[in-house]
Amino acid sequence: MQHHVLTRRTLVRTSATMALGLAGAALLSACGGAGAATTNASSAAAPATSAAATSSAAPTTSAAVTTASQPSTSAASASAVASTSSAAPSSSAATSSSAPAGKGITLTYMSPDDTGRHDAETPIFADFAKANPGINVEIVSGGASWTTVQTKLKTSIAGNVPINVFQNGWGSWGDFEAALMELTSLFARDKMDPYKLLTRPAVDTFLDQGKLWGFGLVGVSQDGLAYNQDLFDAAGLPHPPVDPADQSWTMERFLESAQKLTKADQLQFGFGGSLAGFDTGGMTRGTFFGQGPWDDTAQQAHMDKPGMLQGLQYWKDIRDRYKVQPTSDQAKSIGAKGDIFTSGKIGMQVVYGYIPKQTFNWGLVALPHDGSDNISGRGYSMPLMATKTAASEQTWTLLKWTLASANAARFPETAHYAISPVLGASDQAKQAFKDKVGVDPTAYELMAQHSHVSAWGMLKYKGFSKVSDWLTNAFKPFDTGTQSTSDYAKGANDYINANLMQ
Repeated sequence: MQHHVLTRRTLVRTSATMALGLAGAALLSACGGAGAATTNASSAAAPATSAAATSSAAPTTSAAVTTASQPSTSAASASAVASTSSAAPSSSAATSSSAPAGKGITLTYMSPDDTGRHDAETPIFADFAKANPGINVEIVSGGASWTTVQTKLKTSIAGNVPINVFQNGWGSWGDFEAALMELTSLFARDKMDPYKLLTRPAVDTFLDQGKLWGFGLVGVSQDGLAYNQDLFDAAGLPHPPVDPADQSWTMERFLESAQKLTKADQLQFGFGGSLAGFDTGGMTRGTFFGQGPWDDTAQQAHMDKPGMLQGLQYWKDIRDRYKVQPTSDQAKSIGAKGDIFTSGKIGMQVVYGYIPKQTFNWGLVALPHDGSDNISGRGYSMPLMATKTAASEQTWTLLKWTLASANAARFPETAHYAISPVLGASDQAKQAFKDKVGVDPTAYELMAQHSHVSAWGMLKYKGFSKVSDWLTNAFKPFDTGTQSTSDYAKGANDYINANLMQ
């Protein structure tokens, strides 16, 4: 099984390994990122759903939560030396830290207002309350998007009433890192090895200079390929493979399939236009040709490498030259609600989460690729992060409780994910997804063993917001055909190198 690691430099990787109690474990340098061809300006690291879900302003809900019988201990005085033994967190009150006797603590928790999300989260926090009497968890409205969650979080920090725990679906955190709880010493103090509780990307994605600022918990936003089985059968095409390592599923075969599936006069198209869950500035396009946008070990951009140039041109040609993707007017005529794939008129579409049950037969398979290893697309372990407050010890109690596999297994369903970054929690999550969607999500699980994380390590740097804004605007001339592929790639490469490492 292959995993990819995000770290800042070799020295940092070594210190992080020691701090987290992984004597002798090598932290590999890594990458990952992705985006949609029709929505390339998106800078969200991990959209919660692949089919557009209707957002609702769910009423604020509170669930009472607990504390255990241990005396409270300050994170600042915690030992920084981690034990190599893995103390798996328990869902019982026995492993929780306690608030002062007789004093209830209310923790605030923020996530987006996707339909049904808060309804699904409420009973989870109610069970935490039963296990930990004395702590209350209040679910705070995050608004309709990751942009509104980010804005509300930063406003709360600026107003000195920070949200205690939040989901970070936009990815970056460098610009407010000073307000966050640093978790390395807490894992060490409680003799918990995060690598024995979580997949490696769910930890390494959130390491910066040897310190851990969050961990993947809610679920994995993983790119996979949805395909319409009925359209494939009608065209006499073999179904794509589920195994990412299948060398027959090439970019050339993808194009040939898309061409045979396209009947523009009938508003039927081989490809829907979404190529990844994250593609700011086209940075994920090269992954389909074995090239990522950034080398986090060397701290150098790779936007101008041959594989990236090939990817940028390929996905532009899919739309403009081969016309196997609907134009905006054609997409409007198709009239799908949510992801255009749900119309039944699209042969293939990259998705990264939940799609409701459909009236046509469809499945999830591996992404196509060229190269020896299929690193196409990207994945992102949706993390929980926490801010430093007077209730940091109670906040840590909540975070530890979520890491018990029985508790963690319930979170992916709240955000319509199919797999969990917590070891031992994916079987329940996959079954819940299959029951609701009617499709086996194994392809997500297999692709997660190959794909790199969104932005390939750039998310943690303070300059990423600036880089993301620039790429979003600079990509438009290339996308509309007024700038060459090589000129755009060189400009993007130079800008990232000059501005990311602030």
